[in-house]
Amino acid sequence: MNSRPAESIRVASLAELSKRGVVTVSGPAGRIAVFRDADRVRAVDNRCPHMGFPLDEGSVKDGILTCHWHQARFDLASGCTFDLFADDVPTHQTWISDGDVYVAPLPSRVLDVAHHSKRLRTGVELNVALIQAKSLLGLLELDADLESIVREVALFATENLVNYGEGLVRLGCVVNLYPSLSPETAYQALLYAIRQIANETSNSVARRKREPLDSEDHEPETLKRWLRQWVQTRHRDATERTLLTAIESGSEEVLADLLYGAASERLFSQTGHVFDAANKALELIDVLGDDSASKLVPLLVQALTRTRGEEESTTWHHPIEIVDPIRKLEADLPEILAKNAAAADPDWPGDADLREALLGDDPIAIIGALEDALLAGAAPERLARRVAHAASLRLARFAVSNEVTDWFGPQHSLNFANAVHQAVCRTATPDTVRAIFQAAVAVYVDRYLNVPAARLPGALDDLPESADELREALLALLDQRSEIDAAARLVSRYVRLGHPIEALIDTLTFAAVREDIDFHSLQVIEASARQCAAWGEGPEIEEILVGAVRNLAAHCPTRRAGQQTAHIALRLHRGDAIFEEEEAEPS
Repeated sequence: MNSRPAESIRVASLAELSKRGVVTVSGPAGRIAVFRDADRVRAVDNRCPHMGFPLDEGSVKDGILTCHWHQARFDLASGCTFDLFADDVPTHQTWISDGDVYVAPLPSRVLDVAHHSKRLRTGVELNVALIQAKSLLGLLELDADLESIVREVALFATENLVNYGEGLVRLGCVVNLYPSLSPETAYQALLYAIRQIANETSNSVARRKREPLDSEDHEPETLKRWLRQWVQTRHRDATERTLLTAIESGSEEVLADLLYGAASERLFSQTGHVFDAANKALELIDVLGDDSASKLVPLLVQALTRTRGEEESTTWHHPIEIVDPIRKLEADLPEILAKNAAAADPDWPGDADLREALLGDDPIAIIGALEDALLAGAAPERLARRVAHAASLRLARFAVSNEVTDWFGPQHSLNFANAVHQAVCRTATPDTVRAIFQAAVAVYVDRYLNVPAARLPGALDDLPESADELREALLALLDQRSEIDAAARLVSRYVRLGHPIEALIDTLTFAAVREDIDFHSLQVIEASARQCAAWGEGPEIEEILVGAVRNLAAHCPTRRAGQQTAHIALRLHRGDAIFEEEEAEPS
């Protein structure tokens, strides 16, 4: 081959390359390894795509390049790997001109958004975290919009899952937190969600699709009656077809009312996870568009029809019968909400009294206090927000004498209460508002975890004043086990000094997603961020964030294997040296 572009790089004479077998040269993005493979000349990026080992120290046999660090093998012609954990290695075009070998300075493959999107899907399909991380970095560097990244992953999940799992909930949390996240945290958080979706889809069978009813002549109230019956009788196929029919109607409000009603049909179903997943699905539809509803909503059906509610447990029946008063309240809610609208009072003065009532020891009085507040004209959104704050206080006052697993109770209550608040903000129908009462009872059930109640931090003058120093100190503290009260002091200091809450949310999110922990801690941070935004200002902000950080500190640190993968991908992306040759011992 005699014609070559002027910007090509001279490697060596063909005779020299044939003698040496491989020669490396510097390109604009790093070293390029040029091999003599039988009668062909091949060139690849010299860094193994797995962990950066120099490929010129590998070996070539029968057109296969083997990296000696982890024995990953590559087709030298295409760069494609035979060992899927390693990812493909970029190739470079070569030329022979007047007895000399030349190589293209840039890879043959164009590394654009389309390429990285395809690789991201491949990484999820194969469940290879390193490919997921590297393709995600490529997309973020090219300023790919969040919606396109989320769509690629979320729609893959809808094609390969049968239920709305932890991975999609993680993804929804990250999407909601994204405006407050720094680039590094955004990368770590998205990868945290994507890894989980890949894990779930690798162990799942594809969902069997159902179709909506052919006729569009169905009133929303008819669909609601049917859906309640199907959920009560655990009829999965009928539930899905009814929901798909509602989606076909094109009304977002009707779909939201149906979903929230189905999710609250059983009391605090699956400790609130069912309602939270329904709300997260609707929030994700807001991002991805109405066309995603028919793909995401069916994933909720299994939980809607198969999980248990607290009416099937002992706790809400004994020693105090709670279920019957709640069911009676539900029947009265349409009339109560009509009176609420007539008596609407934006200056309703009962906040302080309701705060104390919600933390009391009498569930019947709690239900009554919320009902009285509605009759007095208090906005349902305000009541839902107050219940979510009470749930945050359970975490802020959690007694460390309890077992670590006891944190799950108030975690679930806060995540559920936040979902209810977001739902009520979307549509305050009777079937949505009834969930406020369920959330309040869930907070009541957690009361024993506040005995003795932890106190908010006192004097904090011994701590730094700088926002950066406080956040750095918090991250360092979370490297140590069970520094719960010390972490709370740092957060209280930060809030009392009036530093930006968004930056603290970023730090808390980073601290959560770098750990090998389940999604509950991230949910708590997302719920806390949403509640801080809802309150805007006031003493509630400190209480909410103290609850969030105390919960997080109780579960840190872990091995952080996921963060190690994220760091390896980042160093490979930047061209950092990962493999370091050991220095020879002095003679």
